[in-house]
Amino acid sequence: MERFLSPSELASLGLAAVGEGVLIDRAAVFVNPGCIRIGSRTRIDAFCVITASDHGVTIGRRVHLGAGCQIFGGGGAVTLEDFTCLSGRTSAYTTCDDLVDGHLINPTIPAEYRRVQCGPVTLRRHAVVGCGSVVLPGVELGYGATVGALTLVRKSVPECEVWQGVPARKVGMRNAERLRELEAKLLAEYPD
Repeated sequence: MERFLSPSELASLGLAAVGEGVLIDRAAVFVNPGCIRIGSRTRIDAFCVITASDHGVTIGRRVHLGAGCQIFGGGGAVTLEDFTCLSGRTSAYTTCDDLVDGHLINPTIPAEYRRVQCGPVTLRRHAVVGCGSVVLPGVELGYGATVGALTLVRKSVPECEVWQGVPARKVGMRNAERLRELEAKLLAEYPD
């Protein structure tokens, strides 16, 4: 048996849109697939779970989701622009229960007993999230922003900054000019 879904199997998932050359492992799970869009040349590895609300999940071109990634889009839009990457075992949440102020938690509890933070999650072009990291609601990773392994991302990361740790803090910078040059060279050689 092939590891990745065939074109006809991809079509049968019921995704809102799926580009050309998409590779999705047979062990990936999609919840509310009619609100999920996937761009061309994207790869989604085994054991990924992608849940979408009516706000939608949009995954751009040439995006990679490593094994065991989880996107929980129940409380806002999730946007992964072109050339982004969620490394293995990363999680992105658009909802988060208040665990401090004494409210009850979990989706089996009526809303009036809970306090839930909701917000979109956005990864701009060339943003990368290292393995085992967690991205919380309302976070935007700017163009080329990078989050190192095992990082808790509670606030947005500016363009091309490299952040790592718990709490997350800036540890370096990426070369934006080189990213643009290499992208242009790649697209000239391998146009979509």
